[in-house]
Amino acid sequence: MELMEVIKKRRSVRKYLEKPVPEDIIHNLLEAGRLAPSGGNSQNHFFGVVREECQKGKLGRAAGNQMWIKTAPVIIAYCAYIGYDLAEVPEDDFALIVNKTRFGDDLVQYLNNYQDRKAVNTFWNNSSPLIPGEHIFLAAISYGLNACWIGYLDIKKASKILNLPDDVVCLYLMPLGYAAKEPEKKARKTLEELTFYDQWRGEIDD
Repeated sequence: MELMEVIKKRRSVRKYLEKPVPEDIIHNLLEAGRLAPSGGNSQNHFFGVVREECQKGKLGRAAGNQMWIKTAPVIIAYCAYIGYDLAEVPEDDFALIVNKTRFGDDLVQYLNNYQDRKAVNTFWNNSSPLIPGEHIFLAAISYGLNACWIGYLDIKKASKILNLPDDVVCLYLMPLGYAAKEPEKKARKTLEELTFYDQWRGEIDD
């Protein structure tokens, strides 16, 4: 399947056939995630492969009682390492410089002074699994599978269910399998509505 065809076929699916996903396909999906880029090549993401029914049920309850999640033969749990604390690094640390440039000194200082360091480190790393996860999603489409991102999740409960160490947190789930029915197409904005060149519409003072 050509890449653009894969992108066009990508849909979120919430009901799956009772059909297992072959081990070699799961391996290739995880390999697609492994090859994804990460900031500074940190590679601080982890993939949990969940197939056991009881575990899937617990994760469904942790995801706001979205029990349809159990219909997927596989759930990928996207996790991140959160043991790295920007509040403890020197001023010339590149990650600290990047975050100050992006968000401003005041916000970074506020977060670095926030008492609950695990919550802050989780916040900083929230996006870590997103590019690897989308690699996996698109690879799944190329194999005739479908999936769905789950961000509505009690991440503390999910992390406990998965027995993660204290410096790793589960941030997202992705039920994955063969769609029970053909997913419907969704309306998308036109390219003209989403694109600008050189500067926003209208003149902007230098």
